[in-house]
Amino acid sequence: MVSGYVRVVSALAETTTDGMIVAHRANRHEDLVNKVWDRWVPGVLSKNQMRQLCDSGYVNSVDFSKMDHSSIDLHLTADAYHLTRGSVKPFGPSYLKQLRAHELEEKITPNADGNFLLKPRSTYLFRLKESLHGLKGLDIWGQATAKSSVGRVDVLARLVVDGMKHYERFSPEDLPEDDAELFLEVTPFTFPVVVRQDTSLNQLRLFYGRPEDCELTGKEIARTCLAGEGRDNHLTVNLNLVDVQGVKGCGFRASRAPEGEPIALWKKPHQERPDPSKWWKIVQPDRHGRLSITRDHFYILRSNEKLTLPAGVAVYARAIDEEIGEMRIHYAGFAHPFFGWERLDEERGTPLIFEVRGHDVNVSLRNEEILARLRFFRMSEDAARDSKETKNTGEESYNEQDLKLSGYFSGWSAAPTVAGDSE
Repeated sequence: MVSGYVRVVSALAETTTDGMIVAHRANRHEDLVNKVWDRWVPGVLSKNQMRQLCDSGYVNSVDFSKMDHSSIDLHLTADAYHLTRGSVKPFGPSYLKQLRAHELEEKITPNADGNFLLKPRSTYLFRLKESLHGLKGLDIWGQATAKSSVGRVDVLARLVVDGMKHYERFSPEDLPEDDAELFLEVTPFTFPVVVRQDTSLNQLRLFYGRPEDCELTGKEIARTCLAGEGRDNHLTVNLNLVDVQGVKGCGFRASRAPEGEPIALWKKPHQERPDPSKWWKIVQPDRHGRLSITRDHFYILRSNEKLTLPAGVAVYARAIDEEIGEMRIHYAGFAHPFFGWERLDEERGTPLIFEVRGHDVNVSLRNEEILARLRFFRMSEDAARDSKETKNTGEESYNEQDLKLSGYFSGWSAAPTVAGDSE
């Protein structure tokens, strides 16, 4: 570890003429490497470890109160752009500079309330408040995902790290020598939405060591993390009926947005949140127990499997793209240590939510069909609950969820309407 550190600092020394900066950076690296990293186990960084990185200047402008047990919330700035020709895949260094040079962006400004209106099927780019500094060549990797509430309103939010050629992650060998800016590409599909400065739409998970080297495999970890009933790392869809305000269904389907009512992508007081009965209908399986996924519609479904994550395990769920056919399916948001581990109702485990969109053709979905695959990662150190932290009893938590819409909505004011296949 120390010899690797020496090579990194030597390389940095060759690229700068400011001896004071090099000396400061060398001291900072040496302090963290010698006092901390030699005691870290490869894995997902805990809240304590992430704070050590931030305190040492490797990740800047982080709101420590918005750290979860295994990720950091990232926040929008008011530096925002409409991508006039659509999404632009990351392509390496100087991302925003190249967008400007190729006339791919148009600067946008907030309205009088400080909000940005984002229209469906248009793509926008926001500079993020947080940034990375001095991580090139060190053993820290990153993986990002949209927050669960964001995915549940059919908004695609993907991290762009300056220097990378792919979304949603970074590797230390490809980072710039010093500073790496972070951006978020945002595309609403079904609903118009509004965001504002300091809104958090995504999370960044940090790894000590290559993520694939931190993965836990085998049926044993599935049993541990899937309420004692897991056989492998797959998630299947649950089309059994639940009761919602007296109407039975297995999921929800988005309706057309009410005119002039964009969804705010931050948590308002409950009484100010939109009524889901205006935005969603309930769906039911047919007499054979199958559900029709119709093209260009967006659905909320749930998994059969229930997660129970101990302090030493974090989870990432991803769709099995090559196997699921003509649907876009993803679980937006990480599952952190303690998810489903303790419930006030004393039930064991919590299902995950699928966000499903039909593509060009209709699809007939059967109960217990595989939709996603879990990746189990060991924590570099066990997550620790704060002394004041207890079971999460608030409505903002998905720890008690079964079939649940985004937390941006209020409760149902009336029984939901049943969606028909011909609609």
